[in-house]
Amino acid sequence: MEENNTQKTRNWKKNMVGLILLLVIGYGGYRFASFYFAPAHDVQQIYLIPRNAVFIIQSNKPIEDWRQFSQSQPWKTLKGAPSFAEISQKAETLDSVLRENQKLMSLVGKRDLMISAHKIRSNFWDFLFVLDLQKISEMDIVKERIEQIYSLMDFKVTHRKYKDADIIELKNKETQEILYTAFVDNHYVASYSSSLVEASIQERLDPVIGLDPYFIEANKHVANKGLYRVFVNYAYLPQFLSIYTGQSNSYTDAICNSMAYAGMNFQITDEKMELKGHSFLKDTIDPYVSAFLHSGKQEIRAQSVLSGRTALYTHIGFDNPATFIKELETALSANPSSFRDSYQKNYKRIESLLDISLTNDFLSWMSGELAIAEMEPGMLGRENEIILAVRAKDIHLAKEKMAFIEKKAKKRTPLNIKTVNYKDFAIQYIELKGFFNLFFGKMLDKFEKPYYTYMGDYVVFSNKPASLLSLIEDYEQGQTLEKDEGFRQIHGQVDKNASYFVYLNTPKFFQMLKPILNAQTWENVNAHKEIANSFAYPVLHATGNSSFVDMQLILNYRPWKEEIIDTDEDNDETTIDDETDEIGELNRFYAEKFQGNVYREFYPEGAIKSECEIKNGIRHGKYHEYYETGVLYIRGKYKKGMQKGTWKYYTRDGKFDYKEKKD
Repeated sequence: MEENNTQKTRNWKKNMVGLILLLVIGYGGYRFASFYFAPAHDVQQIYLIPRNAVFIIQSNKPIEDWRQFSQSQPWKTLKGAPSFAEISQKAETLDSVLRENQKLMSLVGKRDLMISAHKIRSNFWDFLFVLDLQKISEMDIVKERIEQIYSLMDFKVTHRKYKDADIIELKNKETQEILYTAFVDNHYVASYSSSLVEASIQERLDPVIGLDPYFIEANKHVANKGLYRVFVNYAYLPQFLSIYTGQSNSYTDAICNSMAYAGMNFQITDEKMELKGHSFLKDTIDPYVSAFLHSGKQEIRAQSVLSGRTALYTHIGFDNPATFIKELETALSANPSSFRDSYQKNYKRIESLLDISLTNDFLSWMSGELAIAEMEPGMLGRENEIILAVRAKDIHLAKEKMAFIEKKAKKRTPLNIKTVNYKDFAIQYIELKGFFNLFFGKMLDKFEKPYYTYMGDYVVFSNKPASLLSLIEDYEQGQTLEKDEGFRQIHGQVDKNASYFVYLNTPKFFQMLKPILNAQTWENVNAHKEIANSFAYPVLHATGNSSFVDMQLILNYRPWKEEIIDTDEDNDETTIDDETDEIGELNRFYAEKFQGNVYREFYPEGAIKSECEIKNGIRHGKYHEYYETGVLYIRGKYKKGMQKGTWKYYTRDGKFDYKEKKD
């Protein structure tokens, strides 16, 4: 009985929603002649969008567009996300109304709708809906009927004045949620945040976004194209991103401060979602961003040397270094004092210190392609790895110039320069303090004291030698990014040349997010793991020119399920009593050449498990083993690979437990 009543209530509410829409669009032509021929007092829809909107979505056919979007496979996956629960619930109700009121929906289908997203509080954002009713908004009976219907649905309907508008508050007595609505000129405005409706009413009196020349230009480029039009307001994007990261990012801030608005067309199929359009540059932008975007483009080729373990790949391309440096110096010289005191001063300091010409000896061998890759841990340790690959015009010229810089550095400075050979690769180290930062800004400040080697047509730098050794192993075994199925698929969908290109392998990158997100955000992100990994290979492609950036964002869709690996924990467990354990060639090389003859093992999560001195490739000397928490577990010694002397054992809280004598 109760179930039947519940079903009747649901059906009644659906019918009520349909009736509301019927009244809003003036079905039946009530007072048709009286308002149809009356003079209009229309206002542009964009004038009602508050200036702090970070995203704006526009549809000319909201019903038809929603039907196409809601039936796509990507949306069916997305709506299963915990954070989409409320939206998904409302979407299901909307779908029911559409199915049961086909004729009615055809009448509202051609009205313009804008949805804007705004940061409301430090960790919360909300939407504003603006529907263009045209002259139907002048019908007082529509407003009266809406109130009557909501009252019958057990909503508490109240009014309050704000400026010259009447805000109608519709409170759900069961959930206590309040929907704030208002008829503003020829539009119906609604939001669950009262501040957004008030801001919309206020904005009409002093509009900002709709009169901004950058937005007007962005709107021209995307008008009447795609399923939806999507606009990004870069001024508020850093604030929005901080909701998820909990902190600011200087590189992101520099880009956002250089951009005004992006206008993009959105398309969706069962296989992918795609945004394509333009980001418009401000007149005054960050010098390094300006140089990157005004210096042309370069072919994306570094995947030939990057590891298949790559989780994030960023390509920066320009016609040639000379063009880039000219653009950079032009942009920097807009602030003469900063240019003179910072760039020129450091430029001269480096040249004087090493007695070299940066242009002739360092930049001359570069082709114009830089690639930064962040990779999963390799064979040596459990830390994420980062490398910089710079393509040379001529690898022989690159070797000659780098050798010259090393020679000068040995004569002029006490810098420590090493060369270690592994297989056919020479791994070298040199302090390049200020080199990369001078020309490429903070983005490359991790490479102040890099190790480097030569691979194919690239000079490859890394902040840790372990990263280069693991990269060499992958390269030698043919396990490169260009052979990765996901990368090949997405690379085939974009132009092969770019000023800026970012590729993400979501499953690999997912665990790398944990250290950079706050605890609450990580918990939320982790809850979306299966959904995020269904969009496994997103890519951003950008090509710059003097006034805007051509942008393309692609998210290919493929359902993802976590692979369950059946392991035998007993067989997987390694113990200190396994005295036949041999140190692999790569581990031995790394320990002997770079770690002072200390061999380290790690837990899968990344914490150090043990460390032991070695000699001639076998354990020989002090041995320490740790719990996953970092607390000392065992202290002992090896001699020629055998446990010797007194071994001491400790509890998980660090207290001495017992000791035993080894033969």
